[in-house]
Amino acid sequence: MPEQVYLCHVLIALFMTYALILTYKTLVERDMLKAIIYSAGQAVAYTLALTLLAAPDLVLAYVAVGVGMYTALFLFVLSRTERFEAVQGGEAT
Repeated sequence: MPEQVYLCHVLIALFMTYALILTYKTLVERDMLKAIIYSAGQAVAYTLALTLLAAPDLVLAYVAVGVGMYTALFLFVLSRTERFEAVQGGEAT
């Protein structure tokens, strides 16, 4: 009899895949505001995966740092700098 695949395992795999995609999009994005939003989405995906793994201490720490302070700090820094990353040899498009 084949092993049963639980919904929890499928959701963990989906959240981790979503986090990996958002991590890639964060790294290649030239618009810093979009990169910060992608990074916050990645933190939310990891938080949901940690919730399914029953790790409440890690969830509380990751929500406070990854979703809250990290995003707020980068938005503050972005408000003091340029929104678009400079392209080598010219202006950002």
